[in-house]
Amino acid sequence: MKSPNETFAVLAPNLVVSGNLVSEGNIHIDGTVEGDVQTVHLTIGSSGIVKGRVFGREVKVSGRVEGSITASELILEESAIIEGDINYQSLSVSRGARLNGMCHFSESELDITVLSGKKSRSDDKALAFGDAAMEATGAAAAASTTATASRAKTTA
Repeated sequence: MKSPNETFAVLAPNLVVSGNLVSEGNIHIDGTVEGDVQTVHLTIGSSGIVKGRVFGREVKVSGRVEGSITASELILEESAIIEGDINYQSLSVSRGARLNGMCHFSESELDITVLSGKKSRSDDKALAFGDAAMEATGAAAAASTTATASRAKTTA
């Protein structure tokens, strides 16, 4: 049986996904994702577009990202177009890549588990996925709503 990090998903050029993608395997995007993406290894092909935030341990971009990127290792190929801020530990930019945003270097480990809600630990390479990820994002949204309602009561 393969480990989760050996799995591989490909989003074809004619595929449009509306919503967040969360995986602990490898994702290759040639289509369009209208939402956030969190995975261990992410490749955005030359025809790939992500309209949302990207979180990953290793992220390679040849296509377009309209949103922020948080990655331990970020590679921007010559055809990459980034419209948003990047947070990284290691960055490689090929001649011709375009970046319109702020670059933030971090010496400490970056949190790439924002969507799943599971805090990454150096000895734990897996992320929370599936139902656990949906519960975590739902709990975060509920907490945000509760905090907003709380603030509204105190100001009234």
